[in-house]
Amino acid sequence: MKLKTSNFAPAMSICFLVIAGIVNLAFAGPVSYYGEFQTKNYMFVGSKTGSAVQVRGLSLFWSQWGNSFYNANAVNHLASDWKIEVIRAAYGSTGAVYDSETAAQNRAFVNTIIQAAIDNDIYVIVDWHSHNAQKETENSTAFFSDIARTWGQYDNVIFELYNEPTNVEWSGIKSYAETVIDTIRKYSDNLILVGTPNYDQYIGDVIGNAIDKENIGYVLHFYAASHPLDSYKNAILSVLGANLPLFVTEYGTTNADGGCSPVITESCTQDHYTSHSENSSNNWHFFLDSKKISSVAWSVFDKYEGSAFFGTSPDESFDQSNPANWADTNQMTLSGKYIFKKLNVYAESAVWRNPSSILNNSALNADLTGSYETYSLQGKKGKTGAGVYILKYKNGKKLLRAVPNP
Repeated sequence: MKLKTSNFAPAMSICFLVIAGIVNLAFAGPVSYYGEFQTKNYMFVGSKTGSAVQVRGLSLFWSQWGNSFYNANAVNHLASDWKIEVIRAAYGSTGAVYDSETAAQNRAFVNTIIQAAIDNDIYVIVDWHSHNAQKETENSTAFFSDIARTWGQYDNVIFELYNEPTNVEWSGIKSYAETVIDTIRKYSDNLILVGTPNYDQYIGDVIGNAIDKENIGYVLHFYAASHPLDSYKNAILSVLGANLPLFVTEYGTTNADGGCSPVITESCTQDHYTSHSENSSNNWHFFLDSKKISSVAWSVFDKYEGSAFFGTSPDESFDQSNPANWADTNQMTLSGKYIFKKLNVYAESAVWRNPSSILNNSALNADLTGSYETYSLQGKKGKTGAGVYILKYKNGKKLLRAVPNP
């Protein structure tokens, strides 16, 4: 079902740097390495590697309010400076008339993010960012039909059908999801994530009544300052024990209200702007890592609230035009600084960034055709071994893989 025919598709590539005779090989991004997300028992695996996949990244704010960050420049810097492996586009115009100017503009924002994710070879979660999706089935079906038809052939794309269900039981969510899933499956077999009751926290409700369709995962959300791991750990283990894979498509390090501040939000009755909890966040990260559960942190925005990574001022906006700003921790909230550091540390051990993993993976190198060239490589400890390697090309275009010369 992967119809690789759109003009949007960039050729996959391996990046290589030649310095003083040393060739450092690495994939352009995680998508070229892992391929499509697929479910296997309680985890996700890569269609190319067959091994467990855990990626980490960031979520954009609601598209109708946070669209100043819905641009390629932002995604480029988040991929290069923050080292994200996945970006979440939160389509927030869910209640608007589908063919209205507002809805069309918000869909354009989402499409921009999808293209930027593909260009950066990272994953993108396309999120129906609603609390009442079961009442918006017609709009949601039309939206995901358009997205799946346009982008569903790309391994980068993951569909999230329901941001945070509130006043609806699992049976209602399931009925809604099955309708939308059938629409998506006309165009794509990519991973589909389904929200769970009570802001994606009653994950246990799915056990014994899961959706009987292929490549489906379930959503968990938490805000570390309000939701200690110990309150959710047993439920998570039960879900995994039932062979139901989980994906944390949104989490925060602050209070569940997003770290609100009464300075700009009248409804904020208690100031939680500095509610970032490093200890609780660390507990969550350690546990998610132990189960290889992927996660996406909230949010890439400059609203004056604790969970907005660039929300350091109630009066001034974050200057996206200055490249240096994106990695300047002085322009980040406590949550932003924490997540920025976490992602950069995780990047150091990311398997797809390690050339030796590429060179030794026969599954990744099995289907190459076309011409090749040979290079003598000076060994670099922990990277590539000494010797001669064949750098293979496909269709005479971008470099795809490197394999040992027999």
